[in-house]
Amino acid sequence: MDTDLKELLRSVLREELAPINQRLDGMDKRFDGIEQRLDKIESDVQELKAGQAELQKNIVGNLGNFTEKIAHQVEDRTGALNKRVFEVETVIQRLTNQ
Repeated sequence: MDTDLKELLRSVLREELAPINQRLDGMDKRFDGIEQRLDKIESDVQELKAGQAELQKNIVGNLGNFTEKIAHQVEDRTGALNKRVFEVETVIQRLTNQ
């Protein structure tokens, strides 16, 4: 009788626990899917951060290059303008001395 009772109890427990186990298995699968999505999102965020850092470096570098080019152009044009002004002043000096 003791063995029959144990078997009956095991059978009842299996029947009662089977739906719970199925639900838990389903939840595990859903959590696995969510974890995979989170891993993908984390990977994408890391790629975006790396790309943003690279973009910032490029922008700073390009701004520096453009600033240098502008400064050289201003220096060149200022030099040319100073030369012209000097020539005009020289001519004016000659005319006023005559």
